[in-house]
Amino acid sequence: MRQQRGFTLIELLIVLAILGILVGIVAMSVGNLNATAKTRGMESETQVVQTAIDTYNTQDVTVGGATALSARAVAAVIAPADADAPFAKYLKTTTKYKYVWAAGGDTLVVSE
Repeated sequence: MRQQRGFTLIELLIVLAILGILVGIVAMSVGNLNATAKTRGMESETQVVQTAIDTYNTQDVTVGGATALSARAVAAVIAPADADAPFAKYLKTTTKYKYVWAAGGDTLVVSE
């Protein structure tokens, strides 16, 4: 009787196929991580900007008599490092994304 040493070609091909499938699954799940992180970052920053706008509307509009963002005729664009925004003093850091506050409305939209 002859001793068998090593692996057959079929065994190696099966192992390579299984490894290929596993690598494909991992690659697909890692590929979505960047998009998910960007979306969550936008959502988080949108909440911070919305809070700054709400603070502006409470402090400056109600108490100080300034014009509310929702009453403006043109859209208010909030760009990164925008120190000219009326509510910029309520933001602790600069924004990473660009936001547009709709004219005559009360919606905040993220635009990259």
